Order: sequence, then structure tokens, then C-alpha cells
Amino acid sequence: MRVKQSEMSIAAAAFLLSGTGLALLNATAFRAGSGPRPDLVATALAALIASVAILVAGRRFSRAAAGTLMVLVLVVVVPSVTRVPSELRAVNLGLLFLPFFLFLVWFLPMWFARLLGYVWIGLYAVIMLGRFGIEISTVVLTIGVTGVVIGELVGRFKGRLERTSLTDPLCDVWNKRGFERVLGSTVTAAERGGQPLALLVIDLDGFKRVNDELGHGAGDALLRGFARQMAGRTRPEDVFARFGGDEFALLLIGVDQHEAVRTAERLQREITDPAWSYGVAEWAPGETPAAFVERADLLMLRAKRDGRGERGARVRPAERDPGTAERDSGTVERAAGTLDG
Repeated sequence: MRVKQSEMSIAAAAFLLSGTGLALLNATAFRAGSGPRPDLVATALAALIASVAILVAGRRFSRAAAGTLMVLVLVVVVPSVTRVPSELRAVNLGLLFLPFFLFLVWFLPMWFARLLGYVWIGLYAVIMLGRFGIEISTVVLTIGVTGVVIGELVGRFKGRLERTSLTDPLCDVWNKRGFERVLGSTVTAAERGGQPLALLVIDLDGFKRVNDELGHGAGDALLRGFARQMAGRTRPEDVFARFGGDEFALLLIGVDQHEAVRTAERLQREITDPAWSYGVAEWAPGETPAAFVERADLLMLRAKRDGRGERGARVRPAERDPGTAERDSGTVERAAGTLDG
């Protein structure tokens, strides 16, 4: 059966396989002196085994495992500078800093990349200066500065890419992908801390007519204006996102069902242009983020179907028979209809 790979698993395996090849070459064809190098053979074997294990794990190769692997690489490679027979071999080991640091920057948190990267280059510099004297300082400085500058630039580029991929460029709020990432971590925190969460799924009324009659420019302006109004009337800790088209979501952290309904009613009184419909759901313990969003979305669709001023509610599971209660979400749910635009 073919194992699905992630970019991180492929990059880690490639890094280790290249290390395997270099270690074997230094132990055989490029061996300095006549004596055997069992340390290099052992290093090559360990790197080969680790690379195979990573490829077997595939997508299951986690960031925590990658971080642990990079710590081990640092522990093995940097001290080996003390055992190389010449300055040239020591410089070659120093050049491994660049792919090491780039892997950390691209796949792991920036604080962790900086910690390991700067520890690597700092230890390497101390060992090199201690073994070969001040004459080698220019080479060490070049390796260090080049690696750090490239790594930091890649880190900034990565951060910009992540922000772009997680935000909606039109409304300058979270997009659906970014919202799902935040929702996942928020649900995990709620499971640990027991705090309530409520979700509004929002849909603008008559948006298609605006696009058809006034053009997409007017539609875009309407979306931007609505996003600005919502951002100005919600709390900093709330999470507002555009799912696409004229559909939005508002995650209310630390807010239960009834308070969420009051918040939605207040927002509808304050934001009347454009008119909009919403569905409200409170997160139920054990519920997945996807199911949570789906419940609120279905209630929003019910609100649009029922029309202006209509509301629907579900009783709590405790008010039903035990078998039904186990299947239900355990919260009251409502959907409010459309106000006049």
C-alpha cells in the first residue's frame, strides 16, 4: 500500500538521505587517512534508518517528531566538528547549517527555528575558533551570516504566505481556511477549560440582485462595508470570517446560546444595510468543529427559508427521552429571519 507523504516528511527524508550519502562518501571514497571510520558508517546507517521510518510514517510524521529529529541532528553533527581531520572538512560540515536552518524555518515555529539555528551556529563558531584559531573566523562569519539572513528572509516570506492563505483579500478578515484553523484550536481549548462557544453563520439578503443590477464592483463594496461594520461592533476576542460569496461567520468565545442570540439581535439592529440572515448554534461538548459549523449553517438556511421575523428553536436534550438526548447536541438553537435592507 502506498503511503501518502507530506511536504515535511519528504523534505526530512531527503535531508537525512543526503546526510547518509555524504557520510558514506567521507567514510570511503573521500576518506582522510588510512584508518576506518566506523563513526561515519554508524551515522550513515542511523540517518538511513530514520529516513525510511519517516517515509513509512508519511503524513503521520508530526511537527513534534520533526523538532525532535532536528535536535538529534544538531547533537550529532555539531560536535563531530571536533573530530574532522582538516579545516576544509570542518567548513563542509558548517555548510550543513543552511539546509538545517531552512528546514526549521519552513516547517516549524519561527521561535524554535531561531533557537536551534542560533545554538547550532554559536556552537559551531566556538568549536571552529577553538580548533583552528582566529584565522578561520571570516569563514565562520560568512557561513553564519549567510545562513541567518537567508533563513530570516524565508521566514518572513513564509509568514506572508500564511497570512495571505488564511485571510480574505477583499474584506481583510479570516477566510474559511483560516477560520477553520482558529475554530479547531478554540474548540480544543473549550474542551479543556469548559468555556462556552457560540457561532453565527451569516448570509446577506439580496446580494445576487446587487451584483446583477449594479455590477460586481458594487457587490464588492457591499461586502467590504458589511465586514467593516461587523468588525467595529464585535469584541477583539471574537473571530469574524468570510466563508465565500456573501456568507460570513462569527465565532463568539465564552458566550452561550442565549447571549449569542442577544448579540445577533443587537447586531441586526445596528447593521441594517445590507440586510442579513443568520443561524446560531452553541458548541456541544464532544462535537467536531465541522458538525458545529454545519448546525449553524442549517439554521441560517432555515431562517432564510422561513422569511422575515420567523424564528425556530429546538428544546434541550434533557427535555427528551434519554435515547434522543444522547444523539442531540445538547443546546438550544435558533435562527433569525431577515430584516429590511
